[in-house]
Amino acid sequence: MHRLARARAPAKLILSGEHSVVYGKPALAMATHYYTESIAEATLSSPSLSQNIAFRLPQLQYAKQLTLATLKKLTRRVRQDYRAFLAGECGIRDVLKKPVELIQFTVANLLDLSQAMIQSMHVETHSTIPIGCGMGSSAALVMSTLRAVAQLFNLELEAEAYVRLGIDAENLQHGYSSGLDIQLIWQGGCVYFKEGKATARAASALPLYGVNTGKPVSTTGECVMQARKFFLASKIAEDFEAVTDALDVAFAQNNRVAIQQGIRENHRLLCQIGVVPESVERFIAALESVGAAAKISGAGAVRGGRAGMVLVVPETVESVQPVIERFGFSVERIQGDSYGTHLL
Repeated sequence: MHRLARARAPAKLILSGEHSVVYGKPALAMATHYYTESIAEATLSSPSLSQNIAFRLPQLQYAKQLTLATLKKLTRRVRQDYRAFLAGECGIRDVLKKPVELIQFTVANLLDLSQAMIQSMHVETHSTIPIGCGMGSSAALVMSTLRAVAQLFNLELEAEAYVRLGIDAENLQHGYSSGLDIQLIWQGGCVYFKEGKATARAASALPLYGVNTGKPVSTTGECVMQARKFFLASKIAEDFEAVTDALDVAFAQNNRVAIQQGIRENHRLLCQIGVVPESVERFIAALESVGAAAKISGAGAVRGGRAGMVLVVPETVESVQPVIERFGFSVERIQGDSYGTHLL
């Protein structure tokens, strides 16, 4: 018997609270109009010696077929390496040897839950989400694949189970997942997130814009570890919390002046923990000089001159256009997504 399932998951944009959310502090975030789509196909039959799972992931420039035995061996190794990371015996970059292993682990997790016997399986993904730019590309990849594969095998999972499986996978890449990306990408919309709970918020009535400064050289996991020493040695987490709560009120009131003030304060805090490259600091300073507010939206970077997506709240988009062009970037209005992860 042949089956096919398709699912889509949105990207995310953090409005406030990146990094501090890992330490139980609140964050504001929204799902956006960039997407990852996953297609899962399988031929179901009695188990055979040649059970194969093929992966085609154009955004990762990867296409390869693995046997089920090889896939299970890979997941055992990944789990072992993550335990070593938690014990301080290796770095987070040592857990997943290649980005594709994240999706392979995700599929293997669901195969363990499924009672279906497969002869062959094909997983393919397509994405418009900029990779490594703070928009949750890996979380969207995980959630769209989880939804498609679960549908393929008629697995009746509760929302909490999808979120738990997603966090299990994201931990392998980022070290310590707050669950924000996974939960927001699962439910869509805008949320106030704190200590694992996502509370829906109304979409911003104020136009928000994004400028992609390019994929950072460093990984999210490295940035998390860089920030960790600041959060453990100071009260900066409380400063992030105060800014996020003030922005929550400002967005609810559609108060542009207060929103810009909060964005600028959040930017200063991110600079303090060392995740904003000097070149991006200069770019944001130039935006501020023409009345805009801006900040990185995501983990940032600890090396190189790129820091992924920068959130911009201008007086008008025309006022910031010359600055953005002078730095060699382009600007795009951020559109929200209210559907979250869903079947197609």
